[in-house]
Amino acid sequence: MHATLCDLMTDIIQNSVEAGAAVIELTIRETENEFVFEVKDNGKGMNSETKAKAMDPFYSDGCKHAHRRVGLGLPFLFQTAEAAGGAASIESQEGRGTVIRFRAQTQHVDMPPFGDFAGSAAMMLTLPAEGEMKINRILNGKGYTLSRSELDDALGGLHSAENLSLLKAYIASQEEDLRKAG
Repeated sequence: MHATLCDLMTDIIQNSVEAGAAVIELTIRETENEFVFEVKDNGKGMNSETKAKAMDPFYSDGCKHAHRRVGLGLPFLFQTAEAAGGAASIESQEGRGTVIRFRAQTQHVDMPPFGDFAGSAAMMLTLPAEGEMKINRILNGKGYTLSRSELDDALGGLHSAENLSLLKAYIASQEEDLRKAG
């Protein structure tokens, strides 16, 4: 189950990784009234038939989870957006990639909590994928960008326990600076 917005974003990023994307970009824009996130990737993409099936919670292509006959990530995303006074969308082109957008009202009674963004972002940045992952975080017009390649270079790798701890602390400090500024 997706209890937080971070859970939803992580699920969509995982889909991008599993689609073989070499470039994944997550952009999060948050204001007093609206929470928006967008995931763009250059993975395998979907044709219109697959895109329609992906919205069916009882559909799975059998590749991602061979033992399961359900795929709940996108249906949960759309349900959450609608429940919180917003909407979600999918744009995808086979062989070119996918863009998933989520928008909801931050003050809506059914809006899930944001969640542990520092932990979630660190996990997203260290998923086993080739290529680049970027996270653009904007709160009330101010923001920062995280780039897997830059963080990997700065820390000398992202997979040791010490470096993961540093990465999470760095992201938490960026979030704290945003909250103070906004």
